[in-house]
Amino acid sequence: MLTSILVAAGIAGPFVPQLPAQDHRMAANIPFALIAGKKVMPARRYELTQSAASGSSFAIRNADGITAFVIAGIPEKGSPDRPHLTFACYGKECVLAKIGPPQSMTAYSLSQRSIEKNLHHTLGVASMVSIKLAPR
Repeated sequence: MLTSILVAAGIAGPFVPQLPAQDHRMAANIPFALIAGKKVMPARRYELTQSAASGSSFAIRNADGITAFVIAGIPEKGSPDRPHLTFACYGKECVLAKIGPPQSMTAYSLSQRSIEKNLHHTLGVASMVSIKLAPR
């Protein structure tokens, strides 16, 4: 009988719905307008949600309901004790370039090409700005 139960559980296992992985939420106060996911977004407090399914996709939302989706496809070594957002800035344009989630050994960057596609100026990045990111 025990064998029948184990076989039935083994057959049914793949068809049982899996519990969704929990998304990770973070918050940051960004004191300048930013470009994320080809959207220009005003200076505000933002909530970021990291998709647990892919890890490298993020939704960025402010209190006004403006939302952008970003896929940062280049994993790098992260600093779990120093969560941050890094922006590539040229003049008054700042593009989200890197996300270092809290308590994560992995940070996620956009490619140089993706960053330049969002900037109106492509003569090189003049500065990089980091903003502290906090768990939500």
